[in-house]
Amino acid sequence: MSRTRGRLDIETHEAVFGRVLEILREGRLLDGTTVGVDATTLEANATLRSIVRSDSGAGYQEFLKQLAQASGIETPTREDLAKMDKDRPKKGSNDECEHPHDEDARITKMKDGRTHLAHKLEHAVDMDTGAILGMTVQPISGDTQSLPQTPTEADERLQRVGLAMRDEVVRDKGYHSNATMKQLAADGVRSYVSEPRRPRRRWDKDRSAQQPTYANRRRQRRAWQAAAVPAWGTAGAMVRAPVGDRRHAPGSSSRA
Repeated sequence: MSRTRGRLDIETHEAVFGRVLEILREGRLLDGTTVGVDATTLEANATLRSIVRSDSGAGYQEFLKQLAQASGIETPTREDLAKMDKDRPKKGSNDECEHPHDEDARITKMKDGRTHLAHKLEHAVDMDTGAILGMTVQPISGDTQSLPQTPTEADERLQRVGLAMRDEVVRDKGYHSNATMKQLAADGVRSYVSEPRRPRRRWDKDRSAQQPTYANRRRQRRAWQAAAVPAWGTAGAMVRAPVGDRRHAPGSSSRA
């Protein structure tokens, strides 16, 4: 099934995704009022041994040989290269290296501590039913950097099936930032974004973020949080289930 799926173009995936949402709406299994957004890191179908330099396209071993020769070692041995690689700072920089066949893959540390080429898959979920509304591949960076592509995609899909755009959004504390609070307030969306533990805030440098942040904090403290926010763990698990095969991380956004 995965091999067949890989042969289909993105337009076919989009058509199937849209039809599934239409069926869910017809069966009253799609609401879209409250949307949860979260991300998971999936190992790319690419190895670190195959990465090349972004500037020259040279393989990693070839690059190490060039460094060794520049330092005065005419014919470096494998041990010489290993020592040079060990002592070199920032040897796994995404600014310097890329994979020749998967340019979207980034070097990152997985949750189990291993370092791999990986993709960050972000998904939007209907919190009432667990239906997947959108899925995009984002750069390996902080969660706050991916706003607002995935929620916007979810809104577009809701409109295509005749539903209004989301009114509320639920996110974990990795998404909390002044920019996020201001963006959600500007969009007219009620936010339920968990706030990380911080010292007492000072608003001298960004006064415009104070009111949206306090409003989000008040909503978090209300009774709605006790009933709805814990459900994100279940909804998140439902989203991750169909994308758990880390061997087939998508190379473009919107594939489900």
